[in-house]
Amino acid sequence: MKILIVDDEKETRESLRNIIKVKVNSSYEIAEAENGLEALGVVESFQPDIVLTDVLMPKMDGIRFTALLKSQPETKHIFVAAITGLSGEEQIEKIYASGVDFYIAKPFQLDDIVARLKVITSLIFNKSDIPTSKPSVIHNNFNDTQIKRYFVTFSIAKENDIFLIFDYFSKQDIQYNSIMLKDLMVILVKAYRKAKIEDKVFDLVVEESETYFYLTIKEKSFITIMEKLVKNNFTRFNYSSSSDIFSFRIDIASFIDSVKDNSVEEVVEEIEVTSATELMIIASDDILDYVNELNYDLQEYKSLARNNNRYDKESYLLLVQLLNQYIRLFKKVPNFDRVSIALESVVLVIEKAGLKSFSDSEYMDINNHMKELNDNINNWIQCVIINQDRHDVHDIDYIIMDSCRLIEKDFS
Repeated sequence: MKILIVDDEKETRESLRNIIKVKVNSSYEIAEAENGLEALGVVESFQPDIVLTDVLMPKMDGIRFTALLKSQPETKHIFVAAITGLSGEEQIEKIYASGVDFYIAKPFQLDDIVARLKVITSLIFNKSDIPTSKPSVIHNNFNDTQIKRYFVTFSIAKENDIFLIFDYFSKQDIQYNSIMLKDLMVILVKAYRKAKIEDKVFDLVVEESETYFYLTIKEKSFITIMEKLVKNNFTRFNYSSSSDIFSFRIDIASFIDSVKDNSVEEVVEEIEVTSATELMIIASDDILDYVNELNYDLQEYKSLARNNNRYDKESYLLLVQLLNQYIRLFKKVPNFDRVSIALESVVLVIEKAGLKSFSDSEYMDINNHMKELNDNINNWIQCVIINQDRHDVHDIDYIIMDSCRLIEKDFS
């Protein structure tokens, strides 16, 4: 499978590349272009199956680029997904009129774009017809037919995947009711642990109508536990169940805070500073175990780095082991998935390089960049896990991801 990413922002191209390699399929070939004009040349030589294109770009925008692709017999079959911050019915109609097959809003949500990419690749592999309109299938048990946009499906293979729901809602353009969302997350985590279904993969589907959000679960053993928990402990949300479907129905009016009195600033501030740590403490009690376990691997790596001036098999194994521990930690904490993706991308590059030979100066650069990464993550642990500092914790994200990019360059 070949995918061409067209965007004038390098950071967006890198982010999409990492998402595809880590979350979709590491074997996919990926090419990049900065604008539509450059992309036309890349299409001719690279012959992509899928194009992910921005709309607003210099030299040639995504609309003109797509129109040219779709007007040529040899390229009209290419699946084009427009990724843009433009909104409004008139703008969206203009985008689709150019021949775009899919529309994805910026800023894109990780879980949403992964789900869409998997659907797109599945359609291409199966040679199915590309959908040109919103799916008519309704997943929720309330059978609300007024679903207003594409549903989002989350494949749950482990407990950490449930936190994608939190991440999804926290990135929507709404001031959500943080207490309600945390309550929802807590019961999902409790049900998963009680159901003991670690060896199964099942779907959580989010849908939205004009009035409600729906969260639908499709896993029989999970549904049985959910019903018991909700009946005994949970009254905040409406729910409906059948033999193989369980749906929460969340009133959008109650989910979105709309306080009108003098305390509105205080309420908004509380929503804004709600951190992943709060949910983590409510839903999980083993985060410090993760920190302690990675500290052991960190000390092992530091000891080897001090006493070994060459990159050998032991260095390679300890480095990958430490990075995997970091990935495990960041996946455990909601809202920090982009950091785990950056770290997973580093591991992929290191594993691809294998036991590569480095000069003394190159190996010194690796150790210095790893020291920066270790210090930055330790700073994050102190702020988020130990001190539970809820202000500006995401500023550290970008510092960690910068360190990841440096290490990737060291091994490339």
